[in-house]
Amino acid sequence: MKGGAKSLPTPYAEQSELHLRQEQALSRRVRSRDTGRRFWTRLATTSPLPQLRLLFSIIAPVTALLLFIDWRHASFEVAIGVHALLTLTFLPTLAAASFARMSARDRLLLRGGGQRSMNAYPGVERILNTLDERRVRERVRISSAALGTAALTSLWNLDSGPTLASILLGATVSLGLVCALNSFRLESSMPMRSNSFPLLSLHAPTLHDSALDRVMTDLLVAHLDPETAGAWDVWMKSLAGDVRSDQSAASAVEHLLQALHLNHLGLLDENGLLSETKRVFKVSAIDGLISNHSIFNISALRRLLAHTRAWQPGLFRLTDRLQDSTIRGDPTLTEEAWRLDLDLPPRCGQGQGDLFVMIHNHSALSQIIEVEILAAEGEPEVQTLRIYAESSIQPHHPLDVELDRSGTVESLGQLLDESVILWIGLAWPDSASGPHPVQVTLRSEEGVTLTSTVVRTTLASGMQPESMGHRMSDAASEVRRIALSLAD
Repeated sequence: MKGGAKSLPTPYAEQSELHLRQEQALSRRVRSRDTGRRFWTRLATTSPLPQLRLLFSIIAPVTALLLFIDWRHASFEVAIGVHALLTLTFLPTLAAASFARMSARDRLLLRGGGQRSMNAYPGVERILNTLDERRVRERVRISSAALGTAALTSLWNLDSGPTLASILLGATVSLGLVCALNSFRLESSMPMRSNSFPLLSLHAPTLHDSALDRVMTDLLVAHLDPETAGAWDVWMKSLAGDVRSDQSAASAVEHLLQALHLNHLGLLDENGLLSETKRVFKVSAIDGLISNHSIFNISALRRLLAHTRAWQPGLFRLTDRLQDSTIRGDPTLTEEAWRLDLDLPPRCGQGQGDLFVMIHNHSALSQIIEVEILAAEGEPEVQTLRIYAESSIQPHHPLDVELDRSGTVESLGQLLDESVILWIGLAWPDSASGPHPVQVTLRSEEGVTLTSTVVRTTLASGMQPESMGHRMSDAASEVRRIALSLAD
């Protein structure tokens, strides 16, 4: 019996033959569906098809309306032709949406880093629901165009009475308006256009830590879709032996991201960026970072950082102000015992906003502090956090960027590593609107107020430039812009 028990199959073991076959079959299916997705997406976005879809979506209900009001120059042939062409132009987008949904579903069934299920990463349901909605809207508009074509053709070939003709023409006008409304909604973006990170533009951060440890890394990872997050975990593990002896994989990647941000600001040139990379990575890792075959090379990290910057410009504004204070030798940084800086969007759409708090403890005493966040009419109105603030080294003179370019990255990294950075989500009821103050008060463990700052934001209903939908669109556009500039 014991020998028989040892020979029993283990179909759910990570390295079982059945498990490996299933993963291989699923990977082949993903590649097959990705081929269809890329073909139909490329066809659907090739000029002039997007322009024709919008043009015909506007013209189609107009031609049906002219027939409905019995205009003497109205023509059934023209109306039928426009509706038929409109139906044909919707075929590539419907196929692209269907293949995108199938590809995303199969991708998210694959295992992530270390055999971790993709369902363990936040955002899976949102991605699939977004693609489901896209596919439904595509089906609605192509069905509306096809039904309108059929109704006009039947009226043209059959001798119908005036009552039936009015009903069918009125229905055709309504169907044309449905096509137009859906086209204005759908043509603004096409999901899964990128081949490197196809699910990235569909992901919105839902869960994140309130306190950021490795600032740039934590923020970037929070905005990665489940598939890319799984690949990131695998990549981070692979870097364990490719960093300098005084570095860990996490600290080396954080240093590189800080250097990339300074390169984006123009404070570090390409040679300086390469030098900073060599400071923390070994030659074996450098080869991978500049290779086009590596999923997380320098170009890919630059794109991911641009995507994160478009999502959360607030933290980067804080970082830029910190860097500017270092260069100018601002008294709040070089003289005061506590430095408190906040960033909140000037307008918060849909009653939501992200508050970033940066605290520097230059009091020469590490201690537990209390951060109280008071948001007028907020939900909740008061939030209190108790955190440990380590004492940090205070700079006493401005940093000369021209004389010490490498010191720019080092000084920024040290100030970020020694700071306390909080990422707090704020919310207000739907009925709230207009200017609203947010006060952040910093207190010692004994309850003594150390410093306090008030910022204001304006609450607005509907879609605003700071709302989630607009930020998703901006992030996707920024990634495409960076990808095109790198390709050139």
